[in-house]
Amino acid sequence: MIRSFINVLVSVLVLSTQAFAGVPLVDLDGEEIRIVRDPWGVPHIFAATDRGAAYGHGWAVGEDRLEEALSAMWTANGRRSEIEGERAIEIDRTYRLMRIAEFMEDAWDRYPPLVRDLAVGYADGINAYMAAHPERVPEWAEPVQPSWALAVGRLVNFWPTLGRVNRERGKGTPRLALLDFGIGDEHWNPIGSNGWAIAADRTEAGNAMLAADPHMPWKHEFRLYEVHLKGETIDLAGAEVIGAALPVFCRTPDVSWTWTANKPDHADVYRLELDPENPDRYLHGGEWVDFERRDVEYRLPDGTTRNEVLRWSVHGPVIHHDPENNRAKAAWLASYGLSDPPIQLHDMVRSKTVEDLEKAMSRLQFASFNIVAADRAGDVIFVCGGRVPQRPEGLQANRPLDGSDPSLVWTDMVPWEDLPGVRKPEIGFVQNCNNGPEFTTGTSEDPVPSAFPRGTAGRERDTVRAWYLRQLLHEDDSVTAEEGKAFLVDGKMIPHEPMSLRLRHAWEAYGSEYPKRQKIAGDVEAILAWDGVPRSFQSEPSLFLLWLFMYAGDRPVVSVDFLTRPIETVDLEDATRMFDTLLAAKKRIAGLLPFGSEIPWGLAHHIRKGGRTFSVETGMYPAISLMNANADLRGSDLSKMKCTIGSAYVALHEMSDPPRSWTITPIGQTDRRDLSYHTAATELFATRTLKPLPLTEAQLAELETTETVLVMPVTDTTP
Repeated sequence: MIRSFINVLVSVLVLSTQAFAGVPLVDLDGEEIRIVRDPWGVPHIFAATDRGAAYGHGWAVGEDRLEEALSAMWTANGRRSEIEGERAIEIDRTYRLMRIAEFMEDAWDRYPPLVRDLAVGYADGINAYMAAHPERVPEWAEPVQPSWALAVGRLVNFWPTLGRVNRERGKGTPRLALLDFGIGDEHWNPIGSNGWAIAADRTEAGNAMLAADPHMPWKHEFRLYEVHLKGETIDLAGAEVIGAALPVFCRTPDVSWTWTANKPDHADVYRLELDPENPDRYLHGGEWVDFERRDVEYRLPDGTTRNEVLRWSVHGPVIHHDPENNRAKAAWLASYGLSDPPIQLHDMVRSKTVEDLEKAMSRLQFASFNIVAADRAGDVIFVCGGRVPQRPEGLQANRPLDGSDPSLVWTDMVPWEDLPGVRKPEIGFVQNCNNGPEFTTGTSEDPVPSAFPRGTAGRERDTVRAWYLRQLLHEDDSVTAEEGKAFLVDGKMIPHEPMSLRLRHAWEAYGSEYPKRQKIAGDVEAILAWDGVPRSFQSEPSLFLLWLFMYAGDRPVVSVDFLTRPIETVDLEDATRMFDTLLAAKKRIAGLLPFGSEIPWGLAHHIRKGGRTFSVETGMYPAISLMNANADLRGSDLSKMKCTIGSAYVALHEMSDPPRSWTITPIGQTDRRDLSYHTAATELFATRTLKPLPLTEAQLAELETTETVLVMPVTDTTP
């Protein structure tokens, strides 16, 4: 092992630089904090105290992704316009209406010591890094407060509820501005995630396994950062939203968990009648009630400001105020007003079993998301989680409701234990790939939709990824760690096999009658001969993807029913459509290139990082694979066909003693080209290769590492 020891002394003199003058200091008695980086740049932080470990965490994030962490904090505070100007005011308005950071600050004094220690240490670490490296600090930055990291941890949880408000807001009401989640003109691919867990009695080594594969954008506040923290009471590793104080995809020596997106009905919109004599009052319960009203100021980079008034009703944030027509609309969101998510998350990281984990989740502080979990005892669970209101029987809440009726305002939620799920199944595994709970295992152990509490599971159906993954898990009742890793990084284009069967039948039955047979004969043969696994040098994946997209009606997602339709349903009309769309796909590809008619998969499907291009050997929508990366192949500019969304943190956790984990992220720990691990993770991700995540000193000793030792008094930013 080669270790480069860098001793960093952060002194009181450094911390008292002009940029950070006036920040009080507290001495931690010279506690030594070790940041040991593995070859891929993941910081493994060891300290005698939890606060010290959090301090090292903040320092490491500052070193790797300072501006992104700060940007996320500014977003959570509704201050993004200070960075980006007027174009960000709409985003700021949304998050000021949600008051995320405000609720964290108001609850600070009642948070348990561990919550505050981790938040304070994290903020101190970032502030110390900025003080020691002022050349890396953005002009708009200032010392961060501990509650800001807690607020960042809530950003992603607001995205689904805000999206539901936008869908139900009704005519004449502007959309709430959302953070770019990667869906739009530039990014056409939908978001998804995979998660599965195998119980101990279904693995060869007798250890449960947990697989995490969230599919998220690789930018802004949705980028994930990998970290390992070991302090006095915490010992955890995983991936966090950059700027948050703890991993949200996490494992400890005792439990591990991951999340997938679901669609609970957890937001409503209300129509409000304004007082014609005073537009700052609305009708509720037969009386005119005053809005809670606040003047807000948005500061812009040029020093100018913009001002407006924000309002709240008993229903929640007012998303539209129209005094000319005496009307307004307010939104009730299950994610609004919560201050205990940090407590729930810290209870989760202290859990010893999946039962403990469920007890923590029963606080119902996360508005959305399925959870898949495993523990060292060998048990596994899946629960379709979220905060779902118990609405009046028969109420149709998918359109704006009458805000004057107090009976339509409620706070009671469906209890955690009533949410649909599969707990400790006899089949020995659970999985969720954004499918409905009734498709968890494919057995009678799955919950029955008619028994779901209303609004808990949305309209999810089976998904192609879930359908394929269940087959893999059913076929192997003694899974090894190597097999688990192979399942996790499976890059096969799942639709290829069923579509090849259909194409072969169509070609044999009707190909001789097709008038342009010779123009596609070679392409048909190529698709049928290909095994469905995309490789950078092959052109078959590019052709197959475009053909499937066009054959399915220009749809980014194909259904299980589409893929499992009986072969005998392929008639002459359907066959002709297959052949016509294959010819059209071939012409489309030829139009993208100045020469030839074939696009190697790696040319259209790659990551650009640090001035380099990495061809990615996975599938993408609609020819999806389990592990995936997505680009937009609809356009005519091949130079823009790069992957920017997909598998964001791929991890297999074996709940063994000692613990073992293997992980990879697509864009790695940093964008700084001067750091040796700048592209280390990307190189592996592109070839669907997992790296070890060392969780013990002995495992670290087997790798080349670099070490930073921090010995310091620490900035105390406690409010």
